Amino acid sequence: MSKFKLWLIIILALIVLGLLGWNLSGTRMGDGDGEIVEDGTPTYKTKASSTLAYEPTGLLAYKLNADDVQNFAQEKITWFTNPVLTTYDPDKTATWSVSSKRAKLTNDRMLYLYGDVQINSLTADTQLQQITTENAQVNLITQDVSSDDKVTILGTGLRSVGMQMRGNLRHRNAELIKDVETYYEIPNESKHP
Repeated sequence: MSKFKLWLIIILALIVLGLLGWNLSGTRMGDGDGEIVEDGTPTYKTKASSTLAYEPTGLLAYKLNADDVQNFAQEKITWFTNPVLTTYDPDKTATWSVSSKRAKLTNDRMLYLYGDVQINSLTADTQLQQITTENAQVNLITQDVSSDDKVTILGTGLRSVGMQMRGNLRHRNAELIKDVETYYEIPNESKHP
């Protein structure tokens, strides 16, 4: 065998070994190696979802139901259609129901609610019965709630309207901050002789 043929075989053998090694290393384009491809479509989506979240102690913290869920892993956000968030106290009693037309859950556990937001008390022992606004946000860890839109608060014997609100669902409080108008209803107590 001539030296030329020997060198040609060695060079071709090295090329084949290099291509084989490259192929086995998984560096090929589009081989589905688990890399998230961001093309504007959700990573996953589902209909009629129900999510339960628990405290580190094992107690139920909240339940989040939605008609439609779309998760975008690259952006680390999840979109919900017609979400209903139900919060629970340590006694496993449902305390609040929070609903809207759309919601966005971010990686830091902030739930941003959009369109016809309604927060309703599910317990009879609270003075605060309902909060309505167009947009709000809820921190799912601390249960802080806020809105920078017009807010209406209904409570026992009162109706308050303001332009900003801060509160906490766990502590059952809400404070209107700007342009507040409050109307009190004084029950008629008629005395019969």
